[in-house]
Amino acid sequence: MKKVLVLIVALMLSLVMGASALTVSDPNVYPIVDEPYELEIWAGLDATIEDLETNETTKYYEEMTGIHVNWVQVPGSELATKLNLSLSSGDYPDIYTCGFSTDQVTQYSQAGIFLPLDDLIEEYSYNIKNVLAERPDIKEAITATDGHIYSLFRTDPATYLLVRNKLYVNHDWLEKYCQDTGKEAPVTTQEFEDMLVYWRDNDMNGNGDATDEVPMMGTLTTSGGDFTTYLLNAFQATPESNYVMADEEGNVSMVAITDEYREGLKWINHLFEEGLIAEETFIQDNSQLQSLTNKNDPTERIVGAFGGFWSGVTVNPASMDNCYDVYDPLAPLEGPTGLRQATTSGHLDLYLVGAITSACERPDIAIKWLDYWFSNEGMILIDYGFEGVNWEWNDTPAINGTTPSRFFLTSRNVLQNTTWYVGTVPYYRTEESLFGRTPTDHVPYLYEGAKVYEDYYTLTGFPQFAWCSDTDLLVEYNEMKTQMNDYLLQAKIQFITGATDIEDDAAWQDYLDTLNDMGLERYLEVTKTVNFG
Repeated sequence: MKKVLVLIVALMLSLVMGASALTVSDPNVYPIVDEPYELEIWAGLDATIEDLETNETTKYYEEMTGIHVNWVQVPGSELATKLNLSLSSGDYPDIYTCGFSTDQVTQYSQAGIFLPLDDLIEEYSYNIKNVLAERPDIKEAITATDGHIYSLFRTDPATYLLVRNKLYVNHDWLEKYCQDTGKEAPVTTQEFEDMLVYWRDNDMNGNGDATDEVPMMGTLTTSGGDFTTYLLNAFQATPESNYVMADEEGNVSMVAITDEYREGLKWINHLFEEGLIAEETFIQDNSQLQSLTNKNDPTERIVGAFGGFWSGVTVNPASMDNCYDVYDPLAPLEGPTGLRQATTSGHLDLYLVGAITSACERPDIAIKWLDYWFSNEGMILIDYGFEGVNWEWNDTPAINGTTPSRFFLTSRNVLQNTTWYVGTVPYYRTEESLFGRTPTDHVPYLYEGAKVYEDYYTLTGFPQFAWCSDTDLLVEYNEMKTQMNDYLLQAKIQFITGATDIEDDAAWQDYLDTLNDMGLERYLEVTKTVNFG
Protein backbone atom coordinates (compact mmCIF):
# COMPACT_ATOMS: atom_id res chain seq x y z
CA MET A 1 0.00 0.00 0.00
CA LYS A 2 2.84 2.36 0.94
CA LYS A 3 4.53 1.65 -2.40
CA VAL A 4 1.32 2.56 -4.21
CA LEU A 5 1.06 5.84 -2.30
CA VAL A 6 4.69 6.66 -3.02
CA LEU A 7 4.14 5.98 -6.72
CA ILE A 8 1.01 8.18 -6.77
CA VAL A 9 2.81 11.04 -5.03
CA ALA A 10 5.78 10.71 -7.35
CA LEU A 11 3.51 10.75 -10.37
CA MET A 12 1.71 13.85 -9.11
CA LEU A 13 5.01 15.62 -8.48
CA SER A 14 6.25 14.71 -11.93
CA LEU A 15 3.08 16.08 -13.48
CA VAL A 16 3.40 19.34 -11.56
CA MET A 17 7.07 19.64 -12.44
CA GLY A 18 6.23 18.86 -16.04
CA ALA A 19 3.63 21.57 -16.07
CA SER A 20 6.07 23.96 -14.43
CA ALA A 21 8.63 23.23 -17.15
CA LEU A 22 6.40 24.78 -19.78
CA THR A 23 7.74 27.92 -21.37
CA VAL A 24 5.18 30.73 -21.20
CA SER A 25 5.37 33.55 -23.73
CA ASP A 26 5.64 37.22 -22.87
CA PRO A 27 2.46 39.25 -22.33
CA ASN A 28 0.39 39.65 -25.52
CA VAL A 29 2.57 37.15 -27.40
CA TYR A 30 1.05 33.99 -28.86
CA PRO A 31 1.04 31.04 -28.62
CA ILE A 32 0.97 31.19 -24.84
CA VAL A 33 2.83 27.90 -24.31
CA ASP A 34 5.50 26.07 -26.27
CA GLU A 35 3.82 22.68 -25.88
CA PRO A 36 0.18 21.60 -25.51
CA TYR A 37 -1.49 22.44 -22.23
CA GLU A 38 -5.04 21.97 -20.93
CA LEU A 39 -7.33 24.11 -18.79
CA GLU A 40 -10.69 23.18 -17.34
CA ILE A 41 -13.15 26.07 -17.65
CA TRP A 42 -16.64 26.23 -16.15
CA ALA A 43 -18.88 28.41 -18.33
CA GLY A 44 -22.48 29.26 -19.06
CA LEU A 45 -23.71 27.97 -22.40
CA ASP A 46 -25.59 30.57 -24.40
CA ALA A 47 -28.79 29.32 -26.01
CA THR A 48 -27.42 30.21 -29.47
CA ILE A 49 -24.30 28.01 -29.13
CA GLU A 50 -24.39 24.33 -30.00
CA ASP A 51 -21.25 23.15 -28.21
CA LEU A 52 -18.26 25.08 -26.88
CA GLU A 53 -16.01 22.05 -27.37
CA THR A 54 -16.47 22.06 -31.16
CA ASN A 55 -17.19 25.76 -31.69
CA GLU A 56 -15.12 27.44 -34.42
CA THR A 57 -14.01 30.21 -32.05
CA THR A 58 -12.82 27.56 -29.59
CA LYS A 59 -10.79 25.86 -32.32
CA TYR A 60 -9.38 29.18 -33.50
CA TYR A 61 -8.28 30.20 -30.01
CA GLU A 62 -6.78 26.79 -29.25
CA GLU A 63 -4.60 27.04 -32.34
CA MET A 64 -3.70 30.62 -31.43
CA THR A 65 -2.75 29.84 -27.82
CA GLY A 66 -1.65 26.20 -27.78
CA ILE A 67 -4.13 25.56 -24.97
CA HIS A 68 -6.94 23.03 -25.12
CA VAL A 69 -9.98 23.77 -22.99
CA ASN A 70 -12.02 21.08 -21.31
CA TRP A 71 -15.33 22.88 -20.95
CA VAL A 72 -17.89 22.38 -18.23
CA GLN A 73 -20.91 23.76 -20.09
CA VAL A 74 -23.94 24.82 -18.08
CA PRO A 75 -27.19 26.05 -19.66
CA GLY A 76 -28.24 29.49 -18.47
CA SER A 77 -31.41 28.19 -16.81
CA GLU A 78 -29.30 25.95 -14.55
CA LEU A 79 -26.40 28.32 -13.97
CA ALA A 80 -27.16 29.61 -10.47
CA THR A 81 -28.02 26.19 -9.02
CA LYS A 82 -25.08 24.36 -10.57
CA LEU A 83 -22.64 27.13 -9.67
CA ASN A 84 -23.55 26.80 -6.00
CA LEU A 85 -23.19 23.04 -6.23
CA SER A 86 -19.80 23.35 -7.91
CA LEU A 87 -18.49 25.86 -5.39
CA SER A 88 -19.60 23.70 -2.46
CA SER A 89 -18.27 20.46 -3.95
CA GLY A 90 -14.57 21.06 -3.34
CA ASP A 91 -13.90 19.97 -6.93
CA TYR A 92 -13.12 23.18 -8.78
CA PRO A 93 -12.20 23.94 -12.40
CA ASP A 94 -9.15 26.04 -13.22
CA ILE A 95 -11.37 28.97 -14.19
CA TYR A 96 -14.96 30.02 -13.65
CA THR A 97 -16.07 32.40 -16.42
CA CYS A 98 -19.56 33.05 -15.06
CA GLY A 99 -20.77 36.01 -13.02
CA PHE A 100 -20.55 36.45 -9.26
CA SER A 101 -21.98 38.72 -6.60
CA THR A 102 -19.65 40.59 -4.27
CA ASP A 103 -20.93 38.31 -1.50
CA GLN A 104 -19.75 35.23 -3.41
CA VAL A 105 -16.37 36.74 -4.27
CA THR A 106 -15.85 37.71 -0.62
CA GLN A 107 -16.88 34.30 0.67
CA TYR A 108 -14.80 32.24 -1.73
CA SER A 109 -11.73 34.45 -1.65
CA GLN A 110 -11.72 34.32 2.16
CA ALA A 111 -12.00 30.53 1.88
CA GLY A 112 -8.96 30.48 -0.43
CA ILE A 113 -10.92 29.15 -3.41
CA PHE A 114 -10.60 32.28 -5.58
CA LEU A 115 -7.00 33.39 -6.08
CA PRO A 116 -5.92 37.04 -5.84
CA LEU A 117 -5.26 38.29 -9.36
CA ASP A 118 -3.30 41.50 -8.73
CA ASP A 119 0.22 40.11 -9.20
CA LEU A 120 -0.90 37.86 -12.06
CA ILE A 121 -2.38 40.84 -13.90
CA GLU A 122 0.70 42.95 -13.28
CA GLU A 123 3.19 40.32 -14.41
CA TYR A 124 1.45 38.26 -17.08
CA SER A 125 -1.38 40.27 -18.61
CA TYR A 126 -1.19 42.98 -21.24
CA ASN A 127 -4.75 43.95 -22.09
CA ILE A 128 -6.27 43.63 -18.62
CA LYS A 129 -3.43 45.68 -17.19
CA ASN A 130 -3.95 48.42 -19.80
CA VAL A 131 -7.71 48.51 -19.29
CA LEU A 132 -7.34 48.92 -15.52
CA ALA A 133 -4.77 51.68 -16.05
CA GLU A 134 -7.11 53.50 -18.44
CA ARG A 135 -10.18 52.85 -16.29
CA PRO A 136 -9.30 53.39 -12.61
CA ASP A 137 -13.04 53.47 -11.92
CA ILE A 138 -13.29 49.82 -12.98
CA LYS A 139 -10.23 48.90 -10.93
CA GLU A 140 -11.72 50.56 -7.87
CA ALA A 141 -15.10 48.92 -8.42
CA ILE A 142 -13.75 45.35 -8.67
CA THR A 143 -11.30 45.64 -5.76
CA ALA A 144 -12.43 43.88 -2.58
CA THR A 145 -12.20 45.41 0.88
CA ASP A 146 -8.82 43.77 1.53
CA GLY A 147 -7.34 45.64 -1.44
CA HIS A 148 -7.12 42.65 -3.78
CA ILE A 149 -8.85 41.74 -7.04
CA TYR A 150 -10.33 38.24 -7.09
CA SER A 151 -12.65 38.45 -10.08
CA LEU A 152 -12.30 39.86 -13.56
CA PHE A 153 -15.20 41.65 -15.19
CA ARG A 154 -17.49 42.15 -18.12
CA THR A 155 -18.55 45.58 -19.34
CA ASP A 156 -21.22 47.11 -21.51
CA PRO A 157 -20.69 50.76 -22.53
CA ALA A 158 -24.26 51.17 -23.72
CA THR A 159 -25.61 54.48 -22.41
CA TYR A 160 -29.19 53.23 -22.72
CA LEU A 161 -28.54 51.21 -19.56
CA LEU A 162 -27.94 54.32 -17.47
CA VAL A 163 -31.67 54.97 -17.09
CA ARG A 164 -33.83 51.91 -16.60
CA ASN A 165 -37.14 53.66 -16.06
CA LYS A 166 -37.96 55.13 -19.43
CA LEU A 167 -41.43 55.66 -20.84
CA TYR A 168 -42.35 54.73 -24.40
CA VAL A 169 -45.35 56.20 -26.21
CA ASN A 170 -47.18 55.09 -29.33
CA HIS A 171 -45.66 57.17 -32.13
CA ASP A 172 -48.88 57.42 -34.16
CA TRP A 173 -50.96 58.35 -31.12
CA LEU A 174 -48.53 61.07 -30.08
CA GLU A 175 -48.43 62.47 -33.59
CA LYS A 176 -52.23 62.41 -33.91
CA TYR A 177 -52.64 64.10 -30.53
CA CYS A 178 -50.29 66.92 -31.54
CA GLN A 179 -52.03 67.37 -34.90
CA ASP A 180 -55.55 67.29 -33.51
CA THR A 181 -54.89 69.65 -30.58
CA GLY A 182 -52.17 71.88 -32.00
CA LYS A 183 -50.05 71.08 -28.94
CA GLU A 184 -46.47 69.91 -28.68
CA ALA A 185 -45.33 66.66 -27.10
CA PRO A 186 -45.96 66.89 -23.35
CA VAL A 187 -43.27 68.31 -21.09
CA THR A 188 -45.06 68.86 -17.78
CA THR A 189 -47.05 66.39 -15.71
CA GLN A 190 -50.23 68.34 -16.47
CA GLU A 191 -49.56 68.27 -20.22
CA PHE A 192 -48.89 64.55 -19.97
CA GLU A 193 -52.16 64.01 -18.15
CA ASP A 194 -53.99 66.04 -20.80
CA MET A 195 -52.56 63.77 -23.48
CA LEU A 196 -53.63 60.62 -21.64
CA VAL A 197 -57.15 61.99 -21.26
CA TYR A 198 -57.29 62.72 -24.99
CA TRP A 199 -56.12 59.19 -25.75
CA ARG A 200 -58.76 57.76 -23.42
CA ASP A 201 -61.62 59.70 -25.00
CA ASN A 202 -60.78 59.39 -28.70
CA ASP A 203 -60.46 56.64 -31.27
CA MET A 204 -56.64 56.77 -31.40
CA ASN A 205 -56.17 53.46 -33.25
CA GLY A 206 -58.85 54.26 -35.83
CA ASN A 207 -60.80 51.03 -35.44
CA GLY A 208 -64.13 52.78 -34.95
CA ASP A 209 -64.23 52.10 -31.21
CA ALA A 210 -63.41 55.08 -28.99
CA THR A 211 -63.60 52.97 -25.82
CA ASP A 212 -60.87 50.35 -26.28
CA GLU A 213 -57.87 52.67 -25.82
CA VAL A 214 -55.65 52.04 -22.76
CA PRO A 215 -53.66 55.25 -22.19
CA MET A 216 -50.95 53.67 -20.01
CA MET A 217 -50.13 50.11 -19.03
CA GLY A 218 -47.10 48.38 -17.55
CA THR A 219 -45.77 45.34 -15.75
CA LEU A 220 -43.69 44.75 -12.64
CA THR A 221 -41.87 41.76 -14.11
CA THR A 222 -39.38 43.46 -16.43
CA SER A 223 -36.67 46.05 -15.95
CA GLY A 224 -38.21 49.51 -16.05
CA GLY A 225 -41.68 48.08 -16.63
CA ASP A 226 -42.98 49.80 -13.50
CA PHE A 227 -43.52 53.22 -15.08
CA THR A 228 -44.54 54.72 -11.72
CA THR A 229 -40.84 55.33 -11.04
CA TYR A 230 -40.67 57.44 -14.21
CA LEU A 231 -43.71 59.41 -13.02
CA LEU A 232 -42.46 59.82 -9.43
CA ASN A 233 -39.20 61.35 -10.61
CA ALA A 234 -41.14 64.49 -11.50
CA PHE A 235 -41.80 64.93 -7.77
CA GLN A 236 -38.95 63.16 -5.98
CA ALA A 237 -35.73 61.51 -7.10
CA THR A 238 -36.76 57.86 -7.06
CA PRO A 239 -34.38 55.00 -7.94
CA GLU A 240 -35.61 51.97 -9.83
CA SER A 241 -36.04 49.57 -6.93
CA ASN A 242 -34.20 50.36 -3.70
CA TYR A 243 -35.91 53.63 -2.70
CA VAL A 244 -32.67 54.97 -1.20
CA MET A 245 -30.35 57.78 -2.27
CA ALA A 246 -26.86 58.74 -1.06
CA ASP A 247 -25.20 62.15 -0.93
CA GLU A 248 -21.54 62.94 -1.63
CA GLU A 249 -20.59 62.06 1.95
CA GLY A 250 -22.27 58.66 1.71
CA ASN A 251 -25.20 59.58 3.91
CA VAL A 252 -28.17 57.43 2.95
CA SER A 253 -31.79 58.58 2.93
CA MET A 254 -35.13 56.91 2.22
CA VAL A 255 -37.03 58.65 -0.59
CA ALA A 256 -40.35 56.92 0.02
CA ILE A 257 -41.17 58.83 3.22
CA THR A 258 -41.06 62.41 1.98
CA ASP A 259 -43.93 64.82 1.33
CA GLU A 260 -42.78 65.04 -2.29
CA TYR A 261 -43.03 61.28 -2.72
CA ARG A 262 -46.53 61.37 -1.26
CA GLU A 263 -47.53 64.14 -3.68
CA GLY A 264 -46.31 62.01 -6.54
CA LEU A 265 -48.39 59.07 -5.33
CA LYS A 266 -51.44 61.33 -5.06
CA TRP A 267 -51.08 62.34 -8.70
CA ILE A 268 -50.57 58.78 -9.90
CA ASN A 269 -53.59 57.69 -7.85
CA HIS A 270 -55.56 60.45 -9.60
CA LEU A 271 -54.46 59.10 -12.99
CA PHE A 272 -55.56 55.63 -11.92
CA GLU A 273 -58.94 56.86 -10.71
CA GLU A 274 -59.44 58.64 -14.05
CA GLY A 275 -58.95 55.37 -15.92
CA LEU A 276 -55.64 56.47 -17.41
CA ILE A 277 -53.64 53.60 -15.89
CA ALA A 278 -54.70 50.00 -16.47
CA GLU A 279 -55.34 47.87 -13.38
CA GLU A 280 -53.51 44.99 -15.09
CA THR A 281 -50.26 46.93 -14.70
CA PHE A 282 -49.78 45.62 -11.18
CA ILE A 283 -50.69 41.97 -11.73
CA GLN A 284 -49.68 40.98 -15.27
CA ASP A 285 -46.37 39.69 -16.54
CA ASN A 286 -44.49 40.96 -19.57
CA SER A 287 -45.90 38.33 -21.93
CA GLN A 288 -49.41 39.55 -21.19
CA LEU A 289 -48.38 43.12 -21.94
CA GLN A 290 -46.66 41.97 -25.13
CA SER A 291 -49.85 40.30 -26.29
CA LEU A 292 -51.41 43.78 -26.48
CA THR A 293 -48.45 45.76 -27.85
CA ASN A 294 -47.07 43.28 -30.41
CA LYS A 295 -49.56 44.06 -33.16
CA ASN A 296 -48.72 44.59 -36.81
CA ASP A 297 -52.11 46.14 -37.51
CA PRO A 298 -52.22 49.70 -36.02
CA THR A 299 -55.98 49.36 -35.48
CA GLU A 300 -55.28 46.52 -33.03
CA ARG A 301 -52.85 48.52 -30.90
CA ILE A 302 -54.70 49.66 -27.82
CA VAL A 303 -51.83 50.69 -25.49
CA GLY A 304 -50.63 54.29 -25.61
CA ALA A 305 -47.65 54.22 -23.22
CA PHE A 306 -45.62 51.64 -21.29
CA GLY A 307 -42.42 51.54 -19.24
CA GLY A 308 -39.14 49.78 -19.91
CA PHE A 309 -35.40 50.36 -20.12
CA TRP A 310 -35.92 50.10 -23.87
CA SER A 311 -38.88 49.38 -26.11
CA GLY A 312 -37.60 45.91 -26.99
CA VAL A 313 -38.66 44.55 -23.62
CA THR A 314 -42.25 44.94 -24.75
CA VAL A 315 -42.15 44.80 -28.55
CA ASN A 316 -40.59 41.97 -30.51
CA PRO A 317 -39.28 41.88 -34.09
CA ALA A 318 -40.36 38.25 -34.31
CA SER A 319 -43.97 39.39 -33.88
CA MET A 320 -43.98 42.87 -35.41
CA ASP A 321 -42.73 44.52 -38.56
CA ASN A 322 -40.59 47.62 -37.92
CA CYS A 323 -41.46 47.20 -34.24
CA TYR A 324 -38.88 49.71 -32.98
CA ASP A 325 -40.49 52.48 -35.05
CA VAL A 326 -43.85 52.05 -33.32
CA TYR A 327 -42.97 53.45 -29.89
CA ASP A 328 -40.86 56.52 -29.06
CA PRO A 329 -39.08 57.31 -25.78
CA LEU A 330 -40.59 60.28 -23.95
CA ALA A 331 -38.23 62.59 -22.10
CA PRO A 332 -38.61 62.94 -18.30
CA LEU A 333 -41.59 65.02 -17.22
CA GLU A 334 -41.36 68.34 -15.42
CA GLY A 335 -43.18 68.24 -12.10
CA PRO A 336 -45.23 70.97 -10.34
CA THR A 337 -42.09 72.45 -8.73
CA GLY A 338 -40.10 72.49 -11.97
CA LEU A 339 -38.20 69.28 -11.17
CA ARG A 340 -37.26 67.27 -14.26
CA GLN A 341 -34.94 64.32 -13.84
CA ALA A 342 -34.06 60.70 -14.49
CA THR A 343 -32.35 58.82 -11.68
CA THR A 344 -29.26 56.81 -12.58
CA SER A 345 -26.36 55.17 -10.80
CA GLY A 346 -24.10 56.94 -13.29
CA HIS A 347 -22.31 53.65 -13.88
CA LEU A 348 -22.27 51.83 -17.18
CA ASP A 349 -22.99 48.15 -16.71
CA LEU A 350 -20.15 46.26 -15.06
CA TYR A 351 -20.30 42.69 -13.82
CA LEU A 352 -17.92 40.59 -11.76
CA VAL A 353 -17.12 37.73 -14.12
CA GLY A 354 -14.29 35.21 -14.13
CA ALA A 355 -12.19 33.77 -11.31
CA ILE A 356 -9.09 31.56 -11.18
CA THR A 357 -9.34 28.91 -8.48
CA SER A 358 -6.96 27.23 -6.08
CA ALA A 359 -7.21 24.09 -8.25
CA CYS A 360 -5.31 25.81 -11.07
CA GLU A 361 -1.70 24.60 -11.26
CA ARG A 362 -0.61 27.39 -13.61
CA PRO A 363 -2.45 30.64 -12.85
CA ASP A 364 0.02 32.47 -15.08
CA ILE A 365 -1.25 30.49 -18.08
CA ALA A 366 -4.85 30.97 -17.00
CA ILE A 367 -4.59 34.76 -16.76
CA LYS A 368 -2.90 34.92 -20.17
CA TRP A 369 -5.68 32.80 -21.66
CA LEU A 370 -8.24 35.27 -20.29
CA ASP A 371 -6.23 38.35 -21.26
CA TYR A 372 -6.98 38.28 -25.01
CA TRP A 373 -10.69 38.90 -24.44
CA PHE A 374 -9.87 42.33 -23.04
CA SER A 375 -8.33 43.43 -26.34
CA ASN A 376 -10.31 45.10 -29.10
CA GLU A 377 -9.54 42.18 -31.42
CA GLY A 378 -10.84 39.69 -28.88
CA MET A 379 -13.97 41.70 -28.26
CA ILE A 380 -14.69 42.02 -31.98
CA LEU A 381 -14.37 38.24 -32.30
CA ILE A 382 -16.86 37.72 -29.46
CA ASP A 383 -19.23 40.50 -30.52
CA TYR A 384 -19.23 39.89 -34.29
CA GLY A 385 -17.54 36.61 -35.12
CA PHE A 386 -15.19 36.11 -38.07
CA GLU A 387 -14.68 38.68 -40.81
CA GLY A 388 -15.97 37.40 -44.13
CA VAL A 389 -18.05 34.74 -42.40
CA ASN A 390 -20.17 36.55 -39.84
CA TRP A 391 -19.54 40.17 -40.85
CA GLU A 392 -17.93 42.41 -43.45
CA TRP A 393 -16.96 46.06 -43.76
CA ASN A 394 -19.58 48.45 -45.09
CA ASP A 395 -19.28 52.07 -46.30
CA THR A 396 -22.50 53.00 -44.50
CA PRO A 397 -21.81 55.14 -41.41
CA ALA A 398 -22.05 53.14 -38.18
CA ILE A 399 -24.49 53.83 -35.38
CA ASN A 400 -21.95 56.16 -33.77
CA GLY A 401 -21.26 57.91 -37.10
CA THR A 402 -17.91 56.29 -37.88
CA THR A 403 -17.13 54.89 -41.34
CA PRO A 404 -16.71 52.15 -42.39
CA SER A 405 -19.03 50.02 -40.27
CA ARG A 406 -19.35 46.32 -39.61
CA PHE A 407 -22.31 44.70 -41.34
CA PHE A 408 -23.63 41.37 -40.08
CA LEU A 409 -23.79 38.57 -42.64
CA THR A 410 -25.31 36.02 -40.28
CA SER A 411 -28.07 36.20 -37.70
CA ARG A 412 -27.12 36.46 -34.04
CA ASN A 413 -30.36 34.91 -32.82
CA VAL A 414 -30.17 31.40 -34.26
CA LEU A 415 -28.47 28.25 -33.07
CA GLN A 416 -24.94 28.19 -34.48
CA ASN A 417 -21.48 26.87 -33.71
CA THR A 418 -19.17 29.52 -35.13
CA THR A 419 -18.97 32.23 -32.50
CA TRP A 420 -19.23 32.59 -28.73
CA TYR A 421 -20.91 36.00 -28.81
CA VAL A 422 -21.14 37.88 -25.53
CA GLY A 423 -21.59 35.96 -22.31
CA THR A 424 -19.09 33.10 -22.48
CA VAL A 425 -16.01 34.77 -20.97
CA PRO A 426 -15.12 38.02 -19.19
CA TYR A 427 -14.32 40.86 -21.59
CA TYR A 428 -13.94 44.59 -22.05
CA ARG A 429 -16.61 45.74 -24.46
CA THR A 430 -15.85 49.12 -25.97
CA GLU A 431 -18.11 51.70 -27.59
CA GLU A 432 -16.29 51.03 -30.86
CA SER A 433 -17.24 47.36 -30.80
CA LEU A 434 -20.85 47.97 -29.73
CA PHE A 435 -21.70 51.01 -31.84
CA GLY A 436 -19.34 50.42 -34.76
CA ARG A 437 -21.94 48.35 -36.59
CA THR A 438 -24.12 49.19 -39.57
CA PRO A 439 -27.46 50.52 -38.24
CA THR A 440 -29.68 47.62 -39.28
CA ASP A 441 -30.82 46.04 -36.01
CA HIS A 442 -32.22 47.16 -32.65
CA VAL A 443 -29.05 48.85 -31.38
CA PRO A 444 -29.66 52.18 -33.19
CA TYR A 445 -32.91 52.53 -31.26
CA LEU A 446 -31.07 51.89 -28.02
CA TYR A 447 -28.41 54.43 -28.93
CA GLU A 448 -30.85 57.15 -29.96
CA GLY A 449 -33.29 56.41 -27.15
CA ALA A 450 -30.59 57.09 -24.57
CA LYS A 451 -30.02 60.61 -25.89
CA VAL A 452 -33.55 61.62 -24.84
CA TYR A 453 -32.57 61.17 -21.20
CA GLU A 454 -28.93 62.23 -21.04
CA ASP A 455 -29.65 65.88 -20.11
CA TYR A 456 -31.65 64.87 -17.03
CA TYR A 457 -29.41 62.48 -15.11
CA THR A 458 -29.64 62.61 -11.31
CA LEU A 459 -27.17 60.35 -9.51
CA THR A 460 -28.37 57.91 -6.87
CA GLY A 461 -24.95 58.28 -5.24
CA PHE A 462 -24.06 54.63 -4.67
CA PRO A 463 -20.84 52.87 -5.74
CA GLN A 464 -20.89 50.31 -8.52
CA PHE A 465 -20.57 47.40 -6.09
CA ALA A 466 -21.18 47.00 -2.37
CA TRP A 467 -18.12 45.32 -0.85
CA CYS A 468 -18.28 44.21 2.76
CA SER A 469 -16.10 41.66 4.51
CA ASP A 470 -18.52 41.31 7.42
CA THR A 471 -20.65 38.38 6.27
CA ASP A 472 -23.12 38.72 9.14
CA LEU A 473 -23.74 42.35 8.20
CA LEU A 474 -24.19 41.36 4.56
CA VAL A 475 -26.81 38.79 5.51
CA GLU A 476 -28.63 41.38 7.60
CA TYR A 477 -28.44 43.93 4.79
CA ASN A 478 -29.77 41.59 2.13
CA GLU A 479 -32.61 40.40 4.34
CA MET A 480 -33.62 43.93 5.33
CA LYS A 481 -33.36 45.21 1.76
CA THR A 482 -35.67 42.46 0.53
CA GLN A 483 -38.19 43.08 3.30
CA MET A 484 -38.14 46.86 2.84
CA ASN A 485 -38.43 46.75 -0.94
CA ASP A 486 -41.25 44.21 -0.83
CA TYR A 487 -43.22 46.33 1.62
CA LEU A 488 -42.53 49.61 -0.20
CA LEU A 489 -43.71 48.14 -3.51
CA GLN A 490 -46.83 46.68 -1.91
CA ALA A 491 -47.63 49.97 -0.16
CA LYS A 492 -47.05 51.96 -3.36
CA ILE A 493 -49.48 49.79 -5.29
CA GLN A 494 -52.09 50.09 -2.55
CA PHE A 495 -51.80 53.89 -2.49
CA ILE A 496 -51.99 54.13 -6.29
CA THR A 497 -54.96 51.80 -6.68
CA GLY A 498 -56.83 53.32 -3.75
CA ALA A 499 -56.74 50.20 -1.60
CA THR A 500 -55.15 52.55 0.94
CA ASP A 501 -56.24 56.18 0.85
CA ILE A 502 -53.21 58.32 0.01
CA GLU A 503 -55.17 61.45 1.02
CA ASP A 504 -55.79 60.10 4.53
CA ASP A 505 -53.17 61.48 6.94
CA ALA A 506 -53.79 58.64 9.38
CA ALA A 507 -53.17 56.03 6.65
CA TRP A 508 -49.96 57.78 5.64
CA GLN A 509 -48.81 57.87 9.27
CA ASP A 510 -49.56 54.15 9.64
CA TYR A 511 -47.35 53.57 6.61
CA LEU A 512 -44.51 55.59 8.13
CA ASP A 513 -44.93 53.86 11.49
CA THR A 514 -44.77 50.46 9.81
CA LEU A 515 -41.47 51.38 8.16
CA ASN A 516 -40.07 52.52 11.50
CA ASP A 517 -41.27 49.33 13.18
CA MET A 518 -39.53 47.32 10.44
CA GLY A 519 -36.26 48.98 11.42
CA LEU A 520 -35.91 51.83 8.93
CA GLU A 521 -33.22 53.58 10.96
CA ARG A 522 -31.18 50.39 11.24
CA TYR A 523 -31.69 49.64 7.54
CA LEU A 524 -30.27 53.04 6.54
CA GLU A 525 -27.34 52.54 8.91
CA VAL A 526 -26.57 49.08 7.51
CA THR A 527 -26.98 50.32 3.93
CA LYS A 528 -24.45 53.06 4.58
CA THR A 529 -21.95 50.71 6.21
CA VAL A 530 -22.18 48.03 3.52
CA ASN A 531 -21.85 50.48 0.65
CA PHE A 532 -19.49 53.10 2.07
CA GLY A 533 -17.67 51.36 4.93
